[in-house]
Order: sequence, then structure tokens, then C-alpha cells
Amino acid sequence: MNRVMTVTQLASYLKGVFDDEELLHDVTLSGEVAEVSYSDRHTFLTLAEGDFSVRCVHFSARDKLEKGEKVALKGSVRFYDKRGAVSFSYVEFYVSGAGAKSEKLAALKEKLRGLGYFENRPQLPEYVVDVAVITSPDGAAIRDLVHVVSQKNAFVRIRVFPVKVQGDGAAAQMARAVDSLQNCRTDAIVLCRGGGSDEDLDSFNDEALATSVAKSRIPVISAVGHEVDFTLCDFCAGTRAGTPSIAGEIINAHASALVGDLGALSAACRRAVERRLVERRRALEIVCGGFSHAVDAAVANRIHGIDGDVRRGYYAVCRKTERRAAELDALVKRLATAAESKARLRRAECEKLQSLLRALDPHRIIKVGYAAVLKEGARVAEASALRAGERIKLVFADGAATAIVESINSNGVENG
Repeated sequence: MNRVMTVTQLASYLKGVFDDEELLHDVTLSGEVAEVSYSDRHTFLTLAEGDFSVRCVHFSARDKLEKGEKVALKGSVRFYDKRGAVSFSYVEFYVSGAGAKSEKLAALKEKLRGLGYFENRPQLPEYVVDVAVITSPDGAAIRDLVHVVSQKNAFVRIRVFPVKVQGDGAAAQMARAVDSLQNCRTDAIVLCRGGGSDEDLDSFNDEALATSVAKSRIPVISAVGHEVDFTLCDFCAGTRAGTPSIAGEIINAHASALVGDLGALSAACRRAVERRLVERRRALEIVCGGFSHAVDAAVANRIHGIDGDVRRGYYAVCRKTERRAAELDALVKRLATAAESKARLRRAECEKLQSLLRALDPHRIIKVGYAAVLKEGARVAEASALRAGERIKLVFADGAATAIVESINSNGVENG
């Protein structure tokens, strides 16, 4: 039969079941303390055993308990209807020693210590400008780290190598990432994860991952959980940062050191250059002073020598000029005589040509009564070239006339 219930009805019913069930009252619950926290005067515990855990509370008491302790709590199981949560409310507790998980972790810690994994780890270089971050790309941890670094030193290169940071296979992924980065050029490796429960941080207590961190030749910054959380990776890393943001501040310190040292070096270089310039200027002034005196003396000596050379040159040029002038006068006279003789010869030749041209000038013939005959603009030299009825042009000395050929007489025979 299907029952219809409201949330209130179901919560009230469950509370009644828990309250009425005698097996859930006056119970001694044993386990290992996984987490401890306080609120006002209350103590809150997470009691764990293997893969299981139970939330526990002791009202009006602040119990001095440590994580990893094995305890027995005396109390009852309660169902809180308003929150729909089950917890174990205890009134007394007994500490019976370290828990199995705590003992196992302590034994592994001592093993790694004995192997020397906690000592002489590579430290961060003086300057850090390139960082490889092994973390979940979607978590708040990487955002916090990037935000802190970029605010002060935006030039720092941050490369993210995405991995799981909790759950099955997370430790193996992170160990492989640390090992593969040994072949990369980077200043530091950051193993990064935000806060969480002890179970959430179990991957960072893995022996293989801790070994990879300890054997890394590149300096490792372990930035896991909160400041109160410690994992084996924190001990095996060269540098521990309580949180990802603290890791960012550590990186900033080494990046800012580069900026500061570059500024100091630049200022020192500037001062050194200025000092060297002053020294060089003084030396140059001394050299220039001596050089100026030497140049003045050399110039004076050279001017005196040049004056003598000029005078001697002037006299030599004058003598040579006089000789060349006399030679030129004689040459001019010879040229004038030759030119005059040549001119007389050419003048006589011109007169002969003029006489010949006058004799051959057709206008001279026309002027004495003859006329030139033209047909269609061409000169006519023979009567046979004409035909009766053709129009011809007669050119005289003072003009021209047009005529029509009536007849042609060739050698006494008239045609036409």
C-alpha cells in the first residue's frame, strides 16, 4: 500500500524510531578520531574505522582529543529531525591509544625519515619565474594561487598539469606528474590542493607520491589543505606552504627578489657608468689640454713652414708663368699667320664658286627674257613632254602666267 507522507511526518516518525529503540541508547562506540572541531562549548568529532565514519558530538564540553587517537565514546544515537541528520551524542570518552590508521601513517613517516627523505631536499632558487602546478584544474586551489601571484608578479609563468587530487588513482596520477616534470625546464613544482577532511587528504600520504616528491631534482612546494594539516608530502618537499595562497606568496617573494635585484643592479650599473664617465671626462680634459698645446705649437710650426713654401712656390709659378706666356705669344702669332693664309685660300675658292653659281643661276637667264615652263608643278625641259590642250605655267623673273598649249612643233614638225 502506497502511503503519502510529508517531510515533517517522516522526520517525526524517524525521530520516534531512534528515541524508542533501546539498542541505540547507552552504547559504547569505539573508533579512531579522524577530525576534531569546536563550536562554542561543544566538541564535534568524526569517528572512523576503515572506510566508515560517524559524526559525534559532546554538548557543553571541549574535550582534549587529537586526530589519530583511538577512543571509546559512551552515549546514544540521535536523529535530528530539523536537519535530517544522524549523529552519536556522547557524554563520556576514554582514550585507548593510537588508532590503526594513525599508527600506520606514523610507521610510514618513520620509514621515509629513515630513508633520508625529510632532509637535504632541493630548495627554491633565488629567482622563481616559471612554475609547474600539479592540481585539479577546476578547484579553488589553483584559482587562489594564480590570483595571488598575478596580483604582484604577472610575468611569472604558471603551467597547470591536471590530475585528480583525491579518490582512487589520485596519488598515482600525481606521482607520475612529478616524475614526468623532471625532464622539463621549470624553477619549481607546486603540489596543490585546498582544504578538506583527513580522508580527502589521504592521497598526499601515499608512499609512492611521497617518494616521487622526495626524489624530485626540481624543488617542490607542498601546498596541501589548511595550515593545521600536515601530510607526508609536506615533509618530503623542500618547501611547505600551509595553503595554496601561501604558496603564491612564497613564489611572489622569489619573483619579487628578481625585480628588486634587477632594479638594484640597474641602479648600481647607472652609478658605475656615471662614475666612469666622470673619470673619463677628467682624463679627457687633461689629454685635451695637452693635445691643444701640442696642436697649437705644431700648427704654428706648420704655418711658418707653409709661409716659406708658399713664397717659394709663388716665385717658381711666376717664373714658369712668364716662360709659358712667351711661348703662348709666339704660338698665337704662328696661329694668326696660318689662319690668315688659310682664310685667303678659302676666300679665293669661294669667289670661284660664286662665279660658277652666277653662271648657272636660272633666274639670271630668265631675267634676260627667258621663262621656265611648269606642268603640274614639274619643270618641262622638252617639247615632247607636252600635249595640245594642256594647261601649263610660265614662270618669269617678275611673276608667272598660265597658258594652254595649242600646238607642238618637234624638230620643225607641228603636232596637234
